[in-house]
Amino acid sequence: MPVHSVNDVQTALKRAQSDGRLTCELLLAHVELRNGLSHDGVPQVNIDQLNTRYFVNKEFIDTQQVPIIASGGVYNYAFSKFTHGKLLKQPDWEDWQASERLQLDQYQKQFMFGTPIMIADRTNVFHLVWTYTVKELDKRKKARCACDGSTRGGKVRVLDYTYANCVDHTASRMFYAISATENLLIFGAEACNAFSEAPAPKQGFYLQPDRAFCEWWIHKGNPPIPDGYVIPVRRAMHGHPELPRLWEKWCDKMIKQHQFTPTTHERCLYTGIWQGEKCYFKRQVDDFEFATPSIDLATSFYDAIDDHLTMPIKRQGLVTLFNGVDILQSRNYIKLSAEAYIEKMGAKYLDMWHKEVQMMAERPLPIPTNETFIKAFNGDSGDPDDKVQKDLQQRFKFGYRSGVGELIYAMVTCRPDISAVTVKCAQHGTCPANIHFQAIKHAIKYLVAPRKDGIYFWRATPLMTLPEHPLPFFATAVHGQLPPQVQHPQHECTDMHAYVDSDWAACPKTRWSFTGIIVKLAGGTIAYKTKLQPTVALSSTEAGFMAACDAGKMILFIRSILWDLGIPQRAATVMYEDNDACTATANAQKPTTWTRHMDMRTSSWRTGSNGMS
Repeated sequence: MPVHSVNDVQTALKRAQSDGRLTCELLLAHVELRNGLSHDGVPQVNIDQLNTRYFVNKEFIDTQQVPIIASGGVYNYAFSKFTHGKLLKQPDWEDWQASERLQLDQYQKQFMFGTPIMIADRTNVFHLVWTYTVKELDKRKKARCACDGSTRGGKVRVLDYTYANCVDHTASRMFYAISATENLLIFGAEACNAFSEAPAPKQGFYLQPDRAFCEWWIHKGNPPIPDGYVIPVRRAMHGHPELPRLWEKWCDKMIKQHQFTPTTHERCLYTGIWQGEKCYFKRQVDDFEFATPSIDLATSFYDAIDDHLTMPIKRQGLVTLFNGVDILQSRNYIKLSAEAYIEKMGAKYLDMWHKEVQMMAERPLPIPTNETFIKAFNGDSGDPDDKVQKDLQQRFKFGYRSGVGELIYAMVTCRPDISAVTVKCAQHGTCPANIHFQAIKHAIKYLVAPRKDGIYFWRATPLMTLPEHPLPFFATAVHGQLPPQVQHPQHECTDMHAYVDSDWAACPKTRWSFTGIIVKLAGGTIAYKTKLQPTVALSSTEAGFMAACDAGKMILFIRSILWDLGIPQRAATVMYEDNDACTATANAQKPTTWTRHMDMRTSSWRTGSNGMS
């Protein structure tokens, strides 16, 4: 019988006892993972869609302790977490122990711990939590120590705000585009044990020392900690709910002291004058990027940051990898790609089904475009029976929702070319059919084949101090090429422009239309969106107008950030739309007798429109 609480277990045991049973088996299992994929075309990454532990180097996998479940050809790598007890049995335990002590040494340098004391009220005593990882960039072993700030570890009293800003992908791409247009170099840095630089939260608390802490304490030459004693915490420590906000406020204050100003709507982007040169700064939690004309300015700026910190930041030189995105700074352009991620993601499919998928030799597409496939892809629905869905997974050798999750990461970072197929596949996450599995396989192979593709932001003039790299080959599909007599629109590198289109009544089930938007700066895409429209459009004109309305809002947001960064768009932003009736209505700035059926909410966009081509 199913049980959901301690009371249910007690009731079940009493019933078994009354029935005269001598034994009773209790199976503890995780709660059911329910999906969050919506039917409105908005892709969401769920917890069961990211199998990042597959990426752990095979040298850290003990197949005797970490079973590889291969039921029906679907590989599930059942990794257990690295724990102190398990690592003690490993031959490289000394390396892990050195990492533990390094973490605690860093805390000590930041005046984190007080002298052990005995207290009567233990409601604010929290346990230590250790996590062990292998860093992707340099393969070093890293131990992270935090307090258990959850309700199970103590009584957390949140007395301040906990929200902290995180840089948006659009703003991040704008940073690289601006750096390219102004011929700047981007230098990276990482704050060491950054959160502990912030002041302590309003609620004072203590730590219950564990085995690793006690061993480190004695290793530092201190007497053993008596039983029942706790450690006072004097600074902000990882694990407390207020910590991200405390670090952001402290870091923001530090950057502003050097006359750098954040933008109004993107608080992680800054601009300022450093030693007579205009520079840009971006922060992502404890990772920094500084765009500057020379390495000397970057060095002096990070030296100034070091003056505020108890531990010096790690200098990373010219940025090549930032938050999982590969960055190539060359003489003619700055390129963003997800090559490293795609290569690892596709590696597990190479020996399974990768060679089975047939694609066009010259110009592959994210999804087959023949009419029969598209009709079935848009219209088919899968069987909701669990057995049927498991059979599909075994036949195709991968989980559907995992495949969608792997596409989503590449899409949101720097691969707008797969956004349409990813969003459409996400619509069928709850009940996919055979055709949808085929689409995922095709999209993954398309992604793996040209994995070096990405977004290019072009420099105004060649930067001769950087090496020259090959110019990209743009493999545009035949149906997407302009006729020879039509020239591609030309824009200055600092002029933002947008392209918008809609696929009227694209969904055969709901008859909702599809919107596609890209916004470009410095020759590269800085913002893009692919989504189902929220209501049914009664004409292609209305569908195009609703899409243009969404694009207009995106443009206004980006223009406001560019204004704060000192790169104002003095002229109206050109938006390209291929629906004549839509452009005519927008340019006339009034409805016609043929467009009175269109909703008033989209008509409000005309008041901010100065022209569309």
